[in-house]
Amino acid sequence: MAGLDYFLRETASGLRRNGIVAFAAMSTAFIALFLFGLSLLIYREFNLVIENLTGNVEVAVYLTDPPNTDTVKRLTGELQKLPAVGQVTYESKEEAYQNFLRLYAGQPLYTDNVDPKVIPASLRVKLDDTAQFGQVTAALGCSEGAGGKLTCTTPGVENVADYRDLLGRLTSITRLLSLGVLALAAVMLISAVLLIANTLRMGMFSRRKEIGIMRLVGATNWRIRVPFMIEGLIESLVGAGLAVLALFVVKVGVIDP
Repeated sequence: MAGLDYFLRETASGLRRNGIVAFAAMSTAFIALFLFGLSLLIYREFNLVIENLTGNVEVAVYLTDPPNTDTVKRLTGELQKLPAVGQVTYESKEEAYQNFLRLYAGQPLYTDNVDPKVIPASLRVKLDDTAQFGQVTAALGCSEGAGGKLTCTTPGVENVADYRDLLGRLTSITRLLSLGVLALAAVMLISAVLLIANTLRMGMFSRRKEIGIMRLVGATNWRIRVPFMIEGLIESLVGAGLAVLALFVVKVGVIDP
């Protein structure tokens, strides 16, 4: 207990005598850990945006006219068995036309010159993984024909909207951006560790005379080091606590107001 009391007294004394250095260490820990935490928050929010974006991607499977109820049920069942498919929704000709009118509302050039009869019924296939677009085309017997256009051999299927280029670009961009944000978080973590370690080292350097005197009077290395280690731990914990509090304020007040 006597040894513990000594270490605690020395730690408290060191913090009082070197308030500026202690403040610098706590500030450094706060800034470094806040930036690291902020990068993790950005990474999380970015992933949520990507999940929302990719989760709303639908593949349109256009059906032959007139659509047959049994064919719709059969195709829906086959598509729902695919691992990459999250949901299959039937869109009738009338629903497709109404959606077209909503999409181009205020543009009579389109709405006044389209015959509702030419708009086909379709199955709207929502993918859990946009990279697996090929599963849908393969299940429907679709292959690339002349001019790169998809042609399908499955009865009841007129064609499939070709989103290969769009989905390929979307997948590549999301992966690249996700890796970039994750790399930024890793850089912030390394920077935080280096900044905190360097600040603690500077604190010890500023007290080199005191350390030299302690060695002259016979203090062991551990008796010298432990108070510095406790000081560094306290400074880091205070900085980390402030960083967590600041991140909480950012999360509640800015990201999720």
